[in-house]
Amino acid sequence: MSVQDTDKGFSWIILCASFLNYTLVSGTIRTFGILYSELLQTYDNGAGNTAFLGSIMFFVMAITGPVSGLLSVHFSFKWCTMIGGLIASIGMVTSSFTQDIEMLYLTYSCLLGIGFGLSAPPTVTIINFYFEKKRAFANGFLTASMGLSSLTYPFLYRKLIDHYGIHGAMLILGGLLLNICVGGSFFRQPSCFIRTNTNTNSPDSSKLLSEANYKSKKSNLTFVKNKIIDMFKSYSVALRNKSFILYCFAMSFALVGYSSNFLILPPHIQSQQFSKDDVVIVLTVIGATEFVVRLFSGTFIDLQWFSVQTVFIVTMFMGGVCAIVLTFFKSMAINITYAVTVGIFPGILHSLQPLLIVTSLGLKMLPTAFPLSSFFTNTACLIGHPSLGWLEDYTGNWKASFYTVGGLFIASSLCVLLEQKLVKAPQSEEMTVRTDKTTEFTTNNQNNTINIHSDDVETSLMGDETS
Repeated sequence: MSVQDTDKGFSWIILCASFLNYTLVSGTIRTFGILYSELLQTYDNGAGNTAFLGSIMFFVMAITGPVSGLLSVHFSFKWCTMIGGLIASIGMVTSSFTQDIEMLYLTYSCLLGIGFGLSAPPTVTIINFYFEKKRAFANGFLTASMGLSSLTYPFLYRKLIDHYGIHGAMLILGGLLLNICVGGSFFRQPSCFIRTNTNTNSPDSSKLLSEANYKSKKSNLTFVKNKIIDMFKSYSVALRNKSFILYCFAMSFALVGYSSNFLILPPHIQSQQFSKDDVVIVLTVIGATEFVVRLFSGTFIDLQWFSVQTVFIVTMFMGGVCAIVLTFFKSMAINITYAVTVGIFPGILHSLQPLLIVTSLGLKMLPTAFPLSSFFTNTACLIGHPSLGWLEDYTGNWKASFYTVGGLFIASSLCVLLEQKLVKAPQSEEMTVRTDKTTEFTTNNQNNTINIHSDDVETSLMGDETS
């Protein structure tokens, strides 16, 4: 992507389309707490077992994400997102016809997990190729959609469930998820991943194209094998980066703690004899606070007064302290105050995640590294969420669960602090992967790419621009 293509023009359309998609995905995921409370009453299957619905969805998203990164880079951000939106919609619609919780593991957890795993990573990563000077603002604006979804989705879920029941609500929400396909249709492949042939205007272009088509048909198995090899090459580069590994641990701890608030806060509030409407108010406060904080946090980070790592350490540590303090009080005012702190401190997590990855691996590795980091974070949620539910089953209250959440936030801040102390110099590594019949070389001239026809094609996917 050349400089003139970033931070203006079509970049803002891409950002708005991503905003729409992320609102739909995050709204569905984060309002699981309301659905969770209804499922507990409807199926009476235990807090821990019911929590597995959300955990399995996170895990399926985790294992689908790396595939999504590969498909986005080698084929299309657009079609990967649209196919994911279609699968997610089918999953929610089929869940509306399911009458037992075992089938929901397949329809809700697996199908939604696959759909969101395909559509969410391209939505998050594509904006980083269309913004450079305002990259932190773009990420902040995008993740502010999570605040907007928290602001609107609790009311939407509550109204739909009250009027149509839990199954009727799922049917309507399944139709709503089809709009992910609408947002994805506006995506355009970043130029650094576009493969073109520069010889089409030459006298021998027809001959060259015929030979290329013949060789392509003849080597389909080789092509597939090379794609698989390239996938492992991409991930091996990331896994050899010490900073990236420590960031993955930090983000895993932080995401389990952060997302658990939406799982355990609704039943915790209801256990204090507050109403379901009070639960909606608290979740709405989180959403409103997040929306404002994320909207302006990107601009603050772009000023570079503090590093991304420093912001992460401070916000996660404060989030941990607030989660522990919550357990010592029992009032609606304290619950609302805690909701504000969730929006201010750990609520900034998703804005920082892609920025930390770019810091450690560079921009061109983001489409593959972001899903890989999500694999670790979502896998952690598979264990973390049911554990918090089982703690409640064992203790009879949610205090131990909130102590655990606070500890996870503090552990995440310590991981980034450890990276700052142990990793002295930035790591960089060059890697190449095969694509179609084109070799793409990245030059230092404003990130422009030169595409040259070749039979044995290799494209630079990652590497710092050097003089």
